[in-house]
Amino acid sequence: ERVVNPTISLWDMKAMEPPQQTTTSGEDMPSLVGVKSIGVDYGLVRTGVATTVGYDPQPLAILSDLNNTQVCDKVLQYAKSEQASKIILGLPLHKNGTVAEQTNLTLVLAQELAQAALATLGPMVPVEMWDERYTSKEAAARAHAQDPNRFLYGSLDADAACIILEHYYHDHGLGRITVPVIPESLRRECLHQFETRQSLEEERRSNAMQEREERMQRRKDAIARSQQKDQEEQTRRNLSGGSKKKKKKKKKR
Repeated sequence: ERVVNPTISLWDMKAMEPPQQTTTSGEDMPSLVGVKSIGVDYGLVRTGVATTVGYDPQPLAILSDLNNTQVCDKVLQYAKSEQASKIILGLPLHKNGTVAEQTNLTLVLAQELAQAALATLGPMVPVEMWDERYTSKEAAARAHAQDPNRFLYGSLDADAACIILEHYYHDHGLGRITVPVIPESLRRECLHQFETRQSLEEERRSNAMQEREERMQRRKDAIARSQQKDQEEQTRRNLSGGSKKKKKKKKKR
């Protein structure tokens, strides 16, 4: 069961964020080459999902008519199948950067997603939020430029998720907000769930490997018995053939 802490705000999250490197020197920027991420453009009706390895985002899916728990489960499935090391969730704000109604709804999802990710994928796959202002308009403009006749309604969410990833990688993730799992007791519980899940998966892998080895051994034993039977049959034939030759020689005399 996921317990979302309703008291944490965007400003609390920003206050918890450790200092980020702000140098403008390209050489000093943290490289995201080869870092695989899942991008999420969350909406109450539709949620766009995209993926990227380095700086080449690609749309994955548009999730429709799902509640928060279902959205989290789907996003985590994609994160696991894509072997992502980050989940980047778009953060909707007003044009002037202030909190909008959709901001608070997204914060609720962000906390549930961070909790589920920690319990399922572990602490090495953080959930981070990224300013998504104008991404939907940019996605629409790009789609219209590529195909002026394209029907845009309900088809741009995954494209917007791609743009979220594109901007995140272009800015080297500077300005991100890592979604914490708090209080500490909840974080420990999620870690315990992850460790338990890991232990069960390791046990299943070990059992599967043992069963596979036992099947291989049974096949080897069956092949060995078959070969031994063939050798015994060949030996009997050889002995029988030698006896017949001796009888023929006696008749000639």
